[in-house]
Amino acid sequence: MDLIKFDFLGLKTLTVIDNALKLIKERHGIDIDLDNMPMDDKKVYETIRSGETVGMFQIESGGMQQLNSKLKPDNFEDLVAVLALYRPGPMESGMLDDFIERKHGRQEITYMFPQLEEILRPTYGVIVYQEQVMQIVQTIGGFSLGKADIVRRAMGKKKFDLMQKYRNEFAQGAMEQGLDYDKAAELFDLIEKFAGYGFNKSHSAAYAMVTYQTAYLKTHYPAEFMAALLTSEKDNTDKVVKYIDETKRLGIKLLAPDINRSALEFTPDRDEEEDREVILFGLGAIKGVGDAAVNAILRAREEGPFASLDDFVSRIDTQKVNKKVIESMIKAGALDGFGYSRRSLLESIEAIVDAMHESARAQQMAVGSLFGDAEEMVSVKVEIVPMEEYDQKSLLELEKESLGFYVSGHPLDRFREELSQIEYTLSSDIEQIEEGSTALLIGKVEEVVTKISKRGNRFGIANVMDLHGNIEITLFERQLEQLEKMDLDEPIGFKVSITRDGDFTRMRVHKILELKACRREKVETRMVEKPQEPMIVRLDLNHEKIRVLEEIYRLARSHPGRKPLKLLLCSKLQEIEIESSVFVDEQVREELERIEEVEVFASA
Repeated sequence: MDLIKFDFLGLKTLTVIDNALKLIKERHGIDIDLDNMPMDDKKVYETIRSGETVGMFQIESGGMQQLNSKLKPDNFEDLVAVLALYRPGPMESGMLDDFIERKHGRQEITYMFPQLEEILRPTYGVIVYQEQVMQIVQTIGGFSLGKADIVRRAMGKKKFDLMQKYRNEFAQGAMEQGLDYDKAAELFDLIEKFAGYGFNKSHSAAYAMVTYQTAYLKTHYPAEFMAALLTSEKDNTDKVVKYIDETKRLGIKLLAPDINRSALEFTPDRDEEEDREVILFGLGAIKGVGDAAVNAILRAREEGPFASLDDFVSRIDTQKVNKKVIESMIKAGALDGFGYSRRSLLESIEAIVDAMHESARAQQMAVGSLFGDAEEMVSVKVEIVPMEEYDQKSLLELEKESLGFYVSGHPLDRFREELSQIEYTLSSDIEQIEEGSTALLIGKVEEVVTKISKRGNRFGIANVMDLHGNIEITLFERQLEQLEKMDLDEPIGFKVSITRDGDFTRMRVHKILELKACRREKVETRMVEKPQEPMIVRLDLNHEKIRVLEEIYRLARSHPGRKPLKLLLCSKLQEIEIESSVFVDEQVREELERIEEVEVFASA
């Protein structure tokens, strides 16, 4: 019996899109049909060209933002090409530069034969896709579709003996169609040069469709899209901080969780007084408040909003909502709407909890009571002593403790204008810095843990928070002493050099600077423009696999780098993908491709 195998790729982005569509339907009553959406929306391409692509599928990295700013895609074919070209091979070979120059008319678009125009017009005369290679071999050389695919595979494997054979057949087939033999042979050489970099267009087009959908949603429904995006990454603090910063850049206000307005997850809303879009933190994002407690609160709220703190205490399920939950919600600001300061509520936490238990006991006694209205019997009142609110710094610290990040503000907010005039690296970009570069990191030192080395020397690990997240920086004794003399309420600059050890980034501190001195500091920060996509080695289990596996292992170990290596073991019945802890450089590809039994390719 013959079997057919289907590979299903799970993408978190599809969940983000689905959640965004549901939020749009709930808020605006609009059903967006992704299968019939306009693919020529000018505003969408303007968003992509702007480079402001944070949160968009496949194009949110710094390198992709730069590429879109240069290439300026204005149609779907361009977007498909962007995803296919943003890989090490095309970038290093000059294909990407040729594509950009030809698109903008700075380089002439020529076709060796007129028949090539229809095939290469969408990519401005550049051979980008494997399908184009096969079309050219068919159209010019007269090859069958099956043979064209064999030629494509042979080119990818760099089988030089077969290439010479197919080169002659290609030129001969062209001559039989009345085309120049030598010119056709020259074209075959050109195809061979770029075939190794060719990408599967069907794969790239499918990904580009998801890219376009995220760009469409962010352009036309930014609050719903960002809310869905924040929900999808709620357990990843670094990404949440990055997306919060993007939300603010879009002019959308992020609000602390609200006991009467927030849902389990992030939700969009509108502030009518300020006439602007807002996103409410989900109650489920508060640390120490589990889904069970949130669902109990939401069930109680179905009867109507909580009119007061007394009403909340009287209606809540104490089996699910305990002291820890109440305390965490107060710190996060979820109970601010009841009109008390957070200081008053925290100082009265015991009274609140006692009132909750009193209400629960009264409810039990009221069951089956023959006297009066049960609702009146279970009503309780909490005595809260009015107190002045904490200062802004303390409020922010409470938010950081309960949410993992700052919501109503940021300790660095008052320094934003000054920071905008300094060239420095954010924590979210550290992994994109090229090895051997120097970088300037600026942030607030939140904590310094001091330790003693085996040699008896004191050293410290500083937790530095910037606008996008936190960085841990190791300081030697002399640097530690310098930092201890500085005002840690002010942002501190760290000039560091970057080295890599596999996938681990090391930062060596050269200077510690006050903020005013950072503007004068010179660094050589080179960003890695090529993505670190996995290199996938496909091995058919029908071959003598042990010998081949040993050879793959030897080559991988002799070419260390930053590109993760995946092994795809295949049989007639199944494919098994194995994640390895080995990281290789791009140069290993050529060595691996010489192994007859394997196929090497990169994931999109």
